[in-house]
Amino acid sequence: MPLDEPGRGFAFVFDLAGVLLEWNTMAVYDSLFRESGKDPSEFFSNILDPGIQDAISAGEPMAPLLDTLARSHPDWADEIHAWSTRWDEMLVGPIHGSVSAASELRERGYRVFILGNWSRDAFARATERFDFLTHFDGALLSGDCGYLKPDPHIFALAERQFDLQPGKTVFIDDRTDNVQAAISRNWNGIVFENPRQLYLTLMEHRFL
Repeated sequence: MPLDEPGRGFAFVFDLAGVLLEWNTMAVYDSLFRESGKDPSEFFSNILDPGIQDAISAGEPMAPLLDTLARSHPDWADEIHAWSTRWDEMLVGPIHGSVSAASELRERGYRVFILGNWSRDAFARATERFDFLTHFDGALLSGDCGYLKPDPHIFALAERQFDLQPGKTVFIDDRTDNVQAAISRNWNGIVFENPRQLYLTLMEHRFL
């Protein structure tokens, strides 16, 4: 991660699930599939597939989409509706070390933002449970704009909305393709592995 000398002009942009919040679908679906004997790979590949999940993250209303899906696949109705009714159980909780790092950066005078592939409704539900999400300087979600990371449009929109200077923006995400997309716009990037690795990287570059 090549960086200029750190200074107050830097901003930090954090991903949500996998960096600030632990998200685990199997916290719900393990027990459902054990009870039903159904194949989880069938469900997540052909029923509630990545395209459906991306549509929800891009802002398509969850309830009518899942209702339509359940009518098309009545044998999977319980599993489909669990995506909404048991969503809070899949959002396990904060990744405390990352939350602390973001807080310390803000205390040191840096601006900190959120850039997530989430719907606004999902973010509102998370914010009700986890007050730390209100402490960021702003949040841009795919559900607000219809663009999903790693689409370059969402990074361009973040630059405009948050007044970011690419060379002085550090993006932190657990997916390499998302970080590479940010780097392609001349942002700096950290592929998140765990809080300790994040802290050490920030300390190495004298942000913390």
